Order: sequence, then C-alpha cells, then structure tokens
Amino acid sequence: MPVTLRQLRYFKAVVENGSFARAAEAVFVSQPALSLQVRELETNLGWPLFERDSHGVVLTTLGREIHEQALRVLDEALLLETMGKRFNKGPFNIALGIVSTLAPYLIPGLKENLRGNEEWIDIAVYEATSKLLLNKLLGGHIDAAIISLPVGMLELTERELFDDRLLLAGSASRLAAFRELSEDLKADNLAKSDLGPLLALNEGHCLGDQVLGACSMGTMEGVHRSLESLGSVASLAGADAGLTLIPETAAAAERETSPSLRFLRLAEPEPKRRMGLVYRVAFHDQRWISPLADAAMRAGTRLIEQSGSVID
Repeated sequence: MPVTLRQLRYFKAVVENGSFARAAEAVFVSQPALSLQVRELETNLGWPLFERDSHGVVLTTLGREIHEQALRVLDEALLLETMGKRFNKGPFNIALGIVSTLAPYLIPGLKENLRGNEEWIDIAVYEATSKLLLNKLLGGHIDAAIISLPVGMLELTERELFDDRLLLAGSASRLAAFRELSEDLKADNLAKSDLGPLLALNEGHCLGDQVLGACSMGTMEGVHRSLESLGSVASLAGADAGLTLIPETAAAAERETSPSLRFLRLAEPEPKRRMGLVYRVAFHDQRWISPLADAAMRAGTRLIEQSGSVID
C-alpha cells in the first residue's frame, strides 16, 4: 500500500505531542483511528518508527529519518495547496491568443483596461489564425483565445464580446464608382461591379473566407488572395489596387497608416464577424475570465467608436 499524507500527518502529530492520546486530540480523531494509520505506515515502510513504553513514545533510528523526510513532504503538500488557493485569488498570468486580424488593434486598449482592474491580470499574447489558436487552446498551450464565433466545440465555452462590422474599403474613386453602380450598397453587388480585384487574406485566415462569403464570390475569379496581413490588404486598397472589406475595429488605425484609404458602410444586413472569448470548459469558474472578457469588450467597443470618424 502507498504511503499517504494522512499517515504522515498523524505520524508527525505523535512526534510533536509525545503520545498517541495527545496526538489524537490534536488532530481531532479517535486514538484507535490514529494508531491504525501509524501502524499502516510502519507496515508500508517495513520497520517500527516508535519505541513505546509507559512514559510515551521515542523515535527509532528509522523514525528520525522518516520524520525529517515527512516534514519536507508535508511542507511541499502545503505549498501545492497554497498555490491552488493563490491562483484563484490572483495575480493571474494568462496566456491569451488573439486572432491576427484583431490583435494589433485590440492589444493597447486591452492592456490599458486590465491595468485599471481590481483583479491583477497580466497577459502574454499569442497572435495567429483562429485555427492555430484553437489547436493551442485544445492542447493546453494557451488559456483562452479571442476569435470569431461560433466555434461549436463541446470542450470549449464561448463568451460573446462584440460585433465587428465589415466596411467596404478602397480609394475614393473606387468607392464613388461603387455608389453609382449599387444604389442599395449591398455587399453582394461587389461580385457584379467589375471595379477591379477583391483583395482578401490568404487561405487559413477566417476573415478572408468571411470577406468572400459576404461578397458572394463563388469563384476565385476577380479575387486577389495572397496576402498574410490585414495591414497589407488595407495598404493595397488605399493605393487603388482594388476593393476589400476591413473590420470596423481596424478602420481608424489603417486610415492613419494609409491616408488615401476610404471606408463605406454597407447596407443592412451589414456583413460582420462576432468576436468572443473562448476557453476550456474546465476553466468556467476561474476568477480571471469575467474581468478579461469585460476588458476586451470595452477595448473593442472603443475601437468601433473611433472608427466613426473615418467612415464615409
């Protein structure tokens, strides 16, 4: 039979109190129950730990060595218990994945919001595609991820944060031409407009798929899809190389980088992506989840508010 922490605790109590009777009182159990656990410990170790006489107990040679080792084991066990309690009280060091088409815009505001939170949360950010982040999350390499919803996995909990609408982006002349060709400003009219290539992110980026779906692009004809960053897509659109859809959260930052880039809000129902915080079901009661979700929601909402000044 294996040595248990209970046996070590009762053994330690006997050493500290000098008798089985006083030890039983100290740990709030009956003397027979305590004596049984100590006897089982001696059986497991194959040698007596105490010499018993009418005056009490004295440690044997092995008993002294076991006592020293037992103190170390019990100290380590206490440390483990303390670590668990401390983790749920904070501070929290969280490995957070953010989809690459949102991360550079969201991180500054998210960090600022977390600094002002009562729960001290520090995040280490991992930026990648949604697919890679989900693999990291399921593999236990990150604690949570901010990606497009829905994910639809039983192992994961999804928490909605904000809707990130997609804006038509391009040069002023191309947007003006689209206005003339499409009075209702529907996204699916882009496939019929013949205003140049539709710029989209490469395969593997869910935003690229969302752009093609919103624009009803059933084929790759008229689509330029070889770019790996949203910044590159926005720069090309601003340089009059084509039209694209840019998330509202990125609009203000990309206008600052490419002053010639213009944005147009499309007609209802506007194409959008729903951003959310995703984490493993086992984490559902962790205290860092709600503060992190709130900080991300406020940061995203602020980005959307800032985009109002650059939308035509």
